[in-house]
Amino acid sequence: MTTKSLTHILLGTAAAAALSLGFAPGASAHPAGPWGVEGPCVGQTPDECLWSPSEDGLTWSLYGRTAHYDKLGNFVCQTGYVQSDAAYCDTLMTTVRALPQLPIGDWIWVGA
Repeated sequence: MTTKSLTHILLGTAAAAALSLGFAPGASAHPAGPWGVEGPCVGQTPDECLWSPSEDGLTWSLYGRTAHYDKLGNFVCQTGYVQSDAAYCDTLMTTVRALPQLPIGDWIWVGA
């Protein structure tokens, strides 16, 4: 094989790789936990999202604040803004974790 042929093969391979990356779907935030909840990072790539998910993916934290979601990815409550919200939110999240996949966040925020 000549150097010219090898160069054409390498350039062709590189072009094909670049084209495949261009047509690849965008990466989602990083669905976390067994339910694949994206939390506050919906539509963001992992590099863009600053929030850190809990192991089950239902709680996302950033700078001492947390956002909590049900198993369907609906917002339930948040903590870290007012000290009194922790007891209320912790109780809700204990319920969310104990129940099967239900739209609890939608039920809470039905009029919002």
